[in-house]
Amino acid sequence: IGMKLQFIDNTHYLLFIFTLVFGVVFYDTLYLTFADELCAVALCVLYGYYVLHTPNWSVNKFFLVTFFVFLFYLIYSLIIHSNSRAAILSDFIIQFKPYLAFFSVYALAPRFNEQMKKNLRFLSLVFAGYLFLIGVSSLFTDRILDVLLRHESRLATAAIIMALIYLLCGNYTQKDKVIFIAIAAISLLSGRSKAYGFFVIAAFLVLYLNKDFELKFNFKNTSLLLIVLGLTTVVAWDKINLYFIQGGFGAGRDTQDLYARMALYYFSTSIFHDYFPFGSGFATYATVTSGQYYSHIYNDYGLDILYGLTENNPKFIADTYYPALAQFGVVGVVLFFSFWIIIAVKVLKSFINPINIKYFTITMLIIAFFLIECTSDATITHNRGIFVMMILGLSLRQMQMTYIQSKKTVYENTYRQ
Repeated sequence: IGMKLQFIDNTHYLLFIFTLVFGVVFYDTLYLTFADELCAVALCVLYGYYVLHTPNWSVNKFFLVTFFVFLFYLIYSLIIHSNSRAAILSDFIIQFKPYLAFFSVYALAPRFNEQMKKNLRFLSLVFAGYLFLIGVSSLFTDRILDVLLRHESRLATAAIIMALIYLLCGNYTQKDKVIFIAIAAISLLSGRSKAYGFFVIAAFLVLYLNKDFELKFNFKNTSLLLIVLGLTTVVAWDKINLYFIQGGFGAGRDTQDLYARMALYYFSTSIFHDYFPFGSGFATYATVTSGQYYSHIYNDYGLDILYGLTENNPKFIADTYYPALAQFGVVGVVLFFSFWIIIAVKVLKSFINPINIKYFTITMLIIAFFLIECTSDATITHNRGIFVMMILGLSLRQMQMTYIQSKKTVYENTYRQ
């Protein structure tokens, strides 16, 4: 068993580095569009190896539920002919990949030894320096950023990933916290409102959650939480107002007057209503596949005349994620947010201070990261999103294992007494 666990740990470590280098840092530079697919396949094979070597071929129940939900939507999409079969299957794979990454790593429960952690901290610092230079250069010219990262949002997410890796592989000392904040601050060079919002939350959580922190609703915790949420709203207000007030819930707007992202929000409400309760199906709305295999939805709702959403130029079709939930309907929205609520509940139930405060902080940061990212990017289904889901699986699993071990130690000490 020990040899099998070591094989899983070593293989996952190599896959983790491969995905970091080719699926995050140089993904856009080298146009390695297959890197996240290779990662997903490798994780699937490794997960299969793990299941076959368990006594009862055990599979996580939460994973099975998630898989059958996606399978239901696959069958539903085929029945209603939401798009071509190729488009439906392609979108099914894209939408399911991040959950496969999370559940695979969560089940495998791989561990990094001290040398592995040291190597990963070193890589995160090296790549953070690389991203910093690109970010600084973007203040004077966009040429370098366009060549190496292709878009400023990639700078923000990559910097956040480096910060998370450093925190994950560190000892959560004051020095580690300062370095984490410094690396995360590189994301601010992107000029993205969501990077500002996440940075406020990240700095607060890392500095506030220490060995003296008590997980309870008291005046101090509640007050500081409200202050942070207020600051986050202030720094991201322009985008909140643009997408959710003017765009998502605006009224009486002509199609030509809307920006692409605002339009996707605005018309998603109509799709939720018209395709109640399960949505319009895979490959129909606000996803890459719906643009590649141009969906009839854009013609039906008059979106086919809007720049960036046309059949000949669909480059803004997958420019956000929440509107894509219209594919899954009201039921899909409930299921999506239920997933994150379940993760949050698991985190809260496994909290033991100060033993697993680091994993608690990282997991909460990742939840906040995706909830913010989904407002204006489909990161969760892209290469970097899949990598963050791997980190989420690592963090949550380590937190729960630490919790179980701590409870076992308390029980044994009580029994001896």
